Amino acid sequence: MAVKHIPTGEVHQGQKGGKTGCGVDTTVKSDHWVNSYERITCAKNGCK
Repeated sequence: MAVKHIPTGEVHQGQKGGKTGCGVDTTVKSDHWVNSYERITCAKNGCK
């Protein structure tokens, strides 16, 4: 599963309501995040 950060358009590994693969907490400003099936675009450790 992937989660997309709407303001930047960046797609991370993980899901809404938890943490991304690179450690970003999606519960902070949760309206900025949406679950997605798009290809992961984050190049940080844990996501790629």
